[in-house]
Amino acid sequence: MMNHSLNDESNNQLPLVSICIPAYNAERFIAETLESALSQDYPFLEIVVSDDCSKDRTVEIVKAFENRGVKLICQEKNLGMWGNMNAVIRPSTGKYVCKLDADDLLEPEYISSMVPVMEAHPRITFAHCACRLIDVNGNYLGHERSIHGSFIREGLKEWPRYVFGLRAVNIVILRRSAFDAVGGYDSRFKYSEDWKMARDLLKIGDVYYNDRVLASYRVHDIGKMGVRLVLAKDHLIQLEDMELNWPPGVPGKKRLLHLARRRMALSLARSAAFADQTEAEELLRYLPLYGDFMSARLLLLLIRLQGSGIIRTYYRLKSRCRQAIKRLFYRA
Repeated sequence: MMNHSLNDESNNQLPLVSICIPAYNAERFIAETLESALSQDYPFLEIVVSDDCSKDRTVEIVKAFENRGVKLICQEKNLGMWGNMNAVIRPSTGKYVCKLDADDLLEPEYISSMVPVMEAHPRITFAHCACRLIDVNGNYLGHERSIHGSFIREGLKEWPRYVFGLRAVNIVILRRSAFDAVGGYDSRFKYSEDWKMARDLLKIGDVYYNDRVLASYRVHDIGKMGVRLVLAKDHLIQLEDMELNWPPGVPGKKRLLHLARRRMALSLARSAAFADQTEAEELLRYLPLYGDFMSARLLLLLIRLQGSGIIRTYYRLKSRCRQAIKRLFYRA
């Protein structure tokens, strides 16, 4: 798909960008996501959707966009989230790949704000921006963004930050050569592979963060049954991968891995407080695998004393306070 809003001469000087959208049972949001991709003011794009054997109207809705240049790939068997991500990226042809989930949105200037910086700095392997958080109906919930403002940072110096997972990087642009160099997404993970991808890319290059709010990340539970348990298992694989693949020259391995284990143990215990009794019991069986942490044990004790409601109230208030503080500094 080519958007000819600029003249052909300028088009020839711009790299092709592939907006790649993996989709599974995305009928509620996919049309809005595609409209946001088609609204880009960047003139040289292709938009590719890979449907992972959806059981709803996703394919029918995407086909309605084919006459506007959207390419649809239908998988013959379900590949899972990251298998489908690889399947939509690998047939694309852009120098850059915008990874866009089927329920998220781009502002019209997203691509045009990111690509020129990546073109000027060839060592950047991926880029991300500040995101607006929205609910299922598109209502504003808050922001996810860095406190440091826009930056370009050296990969290995930034690598320790990603021991704790991603920060405001749910929607990213990848340099295609870097994606190929690290071998694509690791399908061992069911949900959180983008953490590993970020670490892998930081080993071979740099990262760019744009502090403009150029995308919207949708927060919801639709189609995410069982995600808490999947994340608990994923986090253990993350810890193992970091242990085995810690880059030479990056200091603080023992301390940072300890902090990562504690943070993930707390995350698991917190998730159990939001789950029903059956799921909570299954989640808590994984807790000892992270290590013995007093803070996680206290949450576990509170849960067993029927204190899940207290934990839920605390974290909801904490989240609201966090977003209220952000609204003092940022505007939607």
